[in-house]
Amino acid sequence: MADLSALHRRLQGADLTFFGEAPVCFHCHHFNLFLDQTVDDALGHEAGGALRTRAAHRASRQLLAGLFEAAGVITPAERVSLAQEIFAAMGHGRLSIDAQRGKGTAHGSHVHYGFCWREKYGRDVRRRHPTDAFAAGYVAAATELAHDLPSGSLWGVETECVAMRAPECCFVAEHGSHAEFPTATSGMPEAQQIEGAHTDSLGEAEIQAINAGLQQFLASVGPDPRGLVQGFGVFVTLHLTNYYNEVSYGAARLLNERAPRSTPVFEALLRESGQVCAFNTFGGILLSPEWEGLVGPLGADPGDIMRHSMAIARALGFGTWSIVEFEPERRIVVRAPKTYEAAYFHGAAKPERPSSYFLQGAVCGLMEMAHRVPWRERPLLDDTFYRALFKQGSRFRVEQTADVARGDRYCEVVVEAGPSR
Repeated sequence: MADLSALHRRLQGADLTFFGEAPVCFHCHHFNLFLDQTVDDALGHEAGGALRTRAAHRASRQLLAGLFEAAGVITPAERVSLAQEIFAAMGHGRLSIDAQRGKGTAHGSHVHYGFCWREKYGRDVRRRHPTDAFAAGYVAAATELAHDLPSGSLWGVETECVAMRAPECCFVAEHGSHAEFPTATSGMPEAQQIEGAHTDSLGEAEIQAINAGLQQFLASVGPDPRGLVQGFGVFVTLHLTNYYNEVSYGAARLLNERAPRSTPVFEALLRESGQVCAFNTFGGILLSPEWEGLVGPLGADPGDIMRHSMAIARALGFGTWSIVEFEPERRIVVRAPKTYEAAYFHGAAKPERPSSYFLQGAVCGLMEMAHRVPWRERPLLDDTFYRALFKQGSRFRVEQTADVARGDRYCEVVVEAGPSR
């Protein structure tokens, strides 16, 4: 496998990460599956799947074009080989891609979305539609670039899926009725141009030290023979934030056009995706042996949990999350000069209202967990615990009071005790 570590970069002072020029961050399979299902539930599986495939295609083409150029690979065989290595290195599984000039095919038995869906839900639910739109878009982008075809020349489709109890996932990328579309434009240059104002956090020195240790640990983690990255009790992906943002904001736009009364419900589910990440990823890291080895035994002080969570957010590439105010049981104010959500809007129309949904949901979820999870008992963070913790209603409400995407100097969310508004 090629050494791809030199192509990983961080935007200093912002805690945003890039693979080549493409913005990326770490997210777990619980978040990935929840977000995709939210989009499909809102738009229907056909429209939702098409949106997710297109977003994957655009974001993957941006990633692969930059990495092919950086690596100096020219021939179709070299580009396909590197595309397969990149897919596995990011924890998405292993694909075997056959990229012909007018058509590409691929297959793999441990593709992230399908494999993880089967592991999480397969014993109880029978799935009727393929789940690996991200891989389908990736295969189409890799096949196009292998032969220097324009973006949108091919369209990716998953024809068999392990989530539907097939023995492996199979894909085809061929000419279709979908129009050409440009590659995603949000990257390091756009993020650098955002003049976000940094705010030191309460406990800044401790947060910086933990952040540095976590970054070092994450840099040492690689895929297993399946092309999956398993750690902290979850399957971890280094994922393309342009994919996350395009499916989230694209679905919100389409839903607002078709069924505007449903938009608030969809936005609440986008916030819940942040809550899902807080519970599974942040919680899994805090309760892991790796955390104890890096930081020490986990205590029960809510302030410690929130400060430690700021370090985790930074290490995962979510932005420089900082605590401005904190009152146990009552209130927290978190700021970030840039986030991967806000960076997506650079050069585009400003959102009508603050819309860092992931940031909103994650901070609110963390505040709930900081006060209600019995950390010293080291509980099992499973679906039963999640439902018990959140489904009866939160003791906290969240409001985003500033958004870089709307021209503010930072993103800010305020979480306070009280019923949701």
